[in-house]
Amino acid sequence: MGITKDYIEERPGLAYVKQIAGERDFDFQRKFVAILTAEFKGEMGEYLYHVRIDEPRAAAEIVDRMKYKFSVLGMEKAFAFAERHKEKLQLGDMSDDSDFKIILETISVFLRAI
Repeated sequence: MGITKDYIEERPGLAYVKQIAGERDFDFQRKFVAILTAEFKGEMGEYLYHVRIDEPRAAAEIVDRMKYKFSVLGMEKAFAFAERHKEKLQLGDMSDDSDFKIILETISVFLRAI
C-alpha cells in the first residue's frame, strides 16, 4: 500500500472558530483570527530558522505548538502529519520538512486571504 499525502490536499477553514464564537459574533471571530495569525507567523518563522540552522529538536518544539493551530483550522490530517513530523524531528530526521512547508504555505495563504 502506497503512502498517501492527503494532508497536503487538506484546506483550512473557520468552521471551528465559528462554532466556538457563534455564527454572528464577528468581533470575536476577527480577534481570534488575528491572534491565530500573529502566533502562526511567529512560530513559522521560528520553525524555518531552526530548520535552516539544522536544529531539528528545536524545530520539533515549534511543530508541537503549531499543530494545534492546524486542528483549529479543521486540518485533522495535517495535525496527524505534524505529530509524526515532530517525532521524527526529535530523532534528528528532517525528511518530512518539504511536505510540512507545503502545509505552512497553504495556511499562510489562507490567513492572508481572510
